[in-house]
Amino acid sequence: MSKKPNRIWVTTAMVALAIAMIAAACGADEAESPATATQEPATTQAPATTQAPVTTQTPETTQAPATTEAPVTTQAPATTEAPATTQPAETTPSESAPAPLVESDGSLEDLFITDTTTGRDIMARVSQPERDCLRAEIGEQLYVAMLDLPMRRLVGEVGASGAGSFLACLTDDNVVLLGLVLVDSHHERTDLEARQCSIAVGRENPEVIRVRFELLRPALAEIDTEALFDSNKLMFDCLSVTNQVDVLVKLTTRLDQDDTFTGDDIVGMIPVEEVACVRERVGEELFETFRTATVTEAFAPAASLLDCLTLESKTALFAAFTTSRVEGLREEAGVCMASLVADSPHVLALGFGTLDIDQLEESELAQLGDEAARLFECLNAEEVYQVLTLPAVVEQ
Repeated sequence: MSKKPNRIWVTTAMVALAIAMIAAACGADEAESPATATQEPATTQAPATTQAPVTTQTPETTQAPATTEAPVTTQAPATTEAPATTQPAETTPSESAPAPLVESDGSLEDLFITDTTTGRDIMARVSQPERDCLRAEIGEQLYVAMLDLPMRRLVGEVGASGAGSFLACLTDDNVVLLGLVLVDSHHERTDLEARQCSIAVGRENPEVIRVRFELLRPALAEIDTEALFDSNKLMFDCLSVTNQVDVLVKLTTRLDQDDTFTGDDIVGMIPVEEVACVRERVGEELFETFRTATVTEAFAPAASLLDCLTLESKTALFAAFTTSRVEGLREEAGVCMASLVADSPHVLALGFGTLDIDQLEESELAQLGDEAARLFECLNAEEVYQVLTLPAVVEQ
């Protein structure tokens, strides 16, 4: 409970909830407005005081002004303040106040978020002090609304890494458990065996979970980067081969989307004869598209475009776009990675976005994960921390 939660985590979902509540309230007002409209005639029957013609029977017509003082009756708008009767409608939400929270016999250990999972399901699995902490920090209104928010939608909108504020009130063990619940939800994973394996790794080194959430993330000086990397590798090994490859593909795609390295950079780095080969294979029109595309977009039309490049060019490009994707990465680290991928054609193809996963045997898929992990051997402690805290990485 070292850092305070941030209201921003629930704000997005709260906006949608508020719109729904306002719409419901407006519907209620429209339903009541006819009643108030029909009540107005009742107040207009105040003209019963205008039947003061009885008073006009008195010779003194000057007393008529007394009847004109009937404007006092025009203060009947005070009766129009009968909207006070509409105020009960404002209190009706309290009538639909959420049911009392019933603590669950279950644990966060085996919780997987589905389409029907709400904040109530999460809160039912944590302690009262943790609930009280969150309520105090985000306020009663947001807390009550959060109980009925769909967690899958919320996690989808803010991302797993954006939920750090929710975790700040939890015990260290529940940070590990709920952190894994959120990460699995992000990937739509429901593998209980992998979850149990990951829990064991996280309990051994909670930093492997905390580093994923910016609000909880320890500073570089406070962390053992070698132990952090080892724990990340162990947690990666907990996943099935299929899920490991899924993580690597998504990671490569996300890094590429965030990158500024384009086909123009590729053209500027490779020999003219290799440029001519690419131009000939894609055609003049698509070649212009190639020049403005990201790396994986550039080679998307055909994996055979890589055949235009020598191994030397491929590894040099791999080093270049890798250092471009990771701010502060040393040039020597990029060169080291390039030398490693020279012997790892699948990792090289993955980097360029041309790897056909469906064509690989399971043993090759497993090897892909091991070879990708070897790239970390080229990084120093600061670079390991930098890579493991990239948005593209912490969301995997």
